[in-house]
Amino acid sequence: MNAGHDLVTTGIDAACASVAGKRPDNQDRCAVRPGLGVVSDGVGGHAGGARAAELTVAAVLEVLAGGPEGGGVDPSAVDDTLLAQAIGRANGVVRGGRRRDPSVAAMGATVIVAAATCLDAAAGRSRWLVAHVGDSPGWLVSAGGGTRLTHDHTLAAELLRAGSLTPADADRHPGRHVLSRSIGGEQHVRPDVAAVELGPGDQLVLASDGVADVLDGAGGAAAVSRAATAEEAAQALVVAALAAGTTDNVTTVVLRQVASSSA
Repeated sequence: MNAGHDLVTTGIDAACASVAGKRPDNQDRCAVRPGLGVVSDGVGGHAGGARAAELTVAAVLEVLAGGPEGGGVDPSAVDDTLLAQAIGRANGVVRGGRRRDPSVAAMGATVIVAAATCLDAAAGRSRWLVAHVGDSPGWLVSAGGGTRLTHDHTLAAELLRAGSLTPADADRHPGRHVLSRSIGGEQHVRPDVAAVELGPGDQLVLASDGVADVLDGAGGAAAVSRAATAEEAAQALVVAALAAGTTDNVTTVVLRQVASSSA
């Protein structure tokens, strides 16, 4: 699945791509709207993972874009509070679904959302807030390479940050895929929020964890930088993740700042 939007209005070329990969079904979901991108990864191994991801994306779009077919965000309204409200709405909807249907009582999801606080097409610049819960990562990709913007909410990552594990130990730890924070997993969930600015040619990449190993190395950032459009970049990351041997679903959103002369 992929989509784009009006460059003249926003100065942002946006696209998403999602494939099941080596899994029998795809429990990831993604969406882009003007000034907005979102990726959600249904909790693997639980019935209803795809439903949890669908509910999560729909709730985020409802709060930030005015619904599934909404026109996008109002940058003047975007702040940490609004992003927390969107993620809190998703958490409540997923938890409600768990209560109503015992067959999906353990469903949950991760989420990463990027929303613009300023879109200046004339200047070829924009500002964004990136909020996440779980282990769906985000990066800034620029001429200097890729910079990770998020820290995973997993047991191994929490132990690494506490100094109880080395990076090598964390990579092998049995808790590296055990979420310490998720949509639906607790009554109240708190996102981490990062701020980032995009200049001409910079790209904001959101992904499911099936892409993480690719973009945490140099190859993924190089693939994104070589792409001529956001759609090409999103597809290139999918191809790179599959070629690298991921066994997970693979989903990417690319938000690419267009130079002012092209907007």
